[in-house]
Amino acid sequence: MLINCVMCAPLLLSVGALFYPAPAAAVGPQPVETFVFVGERISIEEAPDPCEQEFEKTGERGCISMDSLYAARYRVLEPIAGAYPNAEVGFSVADHYGFPAFARFRNALLFVALSDEGPWLHKYQAVPVHRTVDGQWASCGDIRRDPAGKPSPQLRTLRFRREIALESELSEHMLAGYRAGDQPHWRIANGRVWCSQGMLLEDVYEVVRSGVMQARGIPLPAWPGRRSPQTDSRPVRP
Repeated sequence: MLINCVMCAPLLLSVGALFYPAPAAAVGPQPVETFVFVGERISIEEAPDPCEQEFEKTGERGCISMDSLYAARYRVLEPIAGAYPNAEVGFSVADHYGFPAFARFRNALLFVALSDEGPWLHKYQAVPVHRTVDGQWASCGDIRRDPAGKPSPQLRTLRFRREIALESELSEHMLAGYRAGDQPHWRIANGRVWCSQGMLLEDVYEVVRSGVMQARGIPLPAWPGRRSPQTDSRPVRP
């Protein structure tokens, strides 16, 4: 007989991991405080599967996790919205596709929920960001990229301060996309990955805030920071 997994419940409600079967009485989403910040990766490690842990204890299969789970720790570089009392944030990450793509880069704009079960990343709401030569944060490429459509109006030609990653840090899937021409803003030379286009931090924030987060019923303020000077960038023409 299938039983409810006590350890799975917080992950089901908060991390957003998919479990089967669903509880008999559906629980509506509860509003949670969200801390949005630019963070620097300290560590990310695979976390134990709570369903497997429960199975080992009871011998009964009460749930099946459909996501890989990770424990991440990031240093807070720039708070954007919400508040957190410490200089470092440890949070849970659930990803159906394996190791999270954002964690292959040094820094990211992170949307972390602060719940009674502990901090957890709003599922897939993390965007790698990098310093430009004039000190701004920006994504590499169009985060709303539609291969069949026009580029987002916020996409700009940018000069980044350094490479955005080492080739060895990227997954084979990412490299295959680059070789297939899916990353026209990338240039890989001597094992380093360089970028030529992106979206400024406030534009990235607004796309996520007014898109996925709003659709999920997560309230966030309009861009609360100062507007970045745009002296070293120019819009990309369709």
